[in-house]
Amino acid sequence: GVEPQTEVRRADAFAFLGTIPDRKFEYIYIAPPQYKEMWIKALQLVDNNMDWLTEDGSCIVQIAPREYRTASPTINNLEEFDKRQYGNTLFVFYSRK
Repeated sequence: GVEPQTEVRRADAFAFLGTIPDRKFEYIYIAPPQYKEMWIKALQLVDNNMDWLTEDGSCIVQIAPREYRTASPTINNLEEFDKRQYGNTLFVFYSRK
């Protein structure tokens, strides 16, 4: 399984993503409280510090579909490559450009 390779960090996500990474991750999963556009800030922090992701790493955002329709994050180093909706949950997948 993936459990031995999984790491969960409990911290202020914005402060954490603003630090110098101690390692790279293949996947970064962003699932903030809904309807507060916190996902945009988290995604932009990853985009501004690509040392968080491995070369083939992905950033996965879980949000409500209506949040996605009303937002347009400014990102330079990541690009959306897939999105999937399951009921009231939308997963948006980003990779390096």
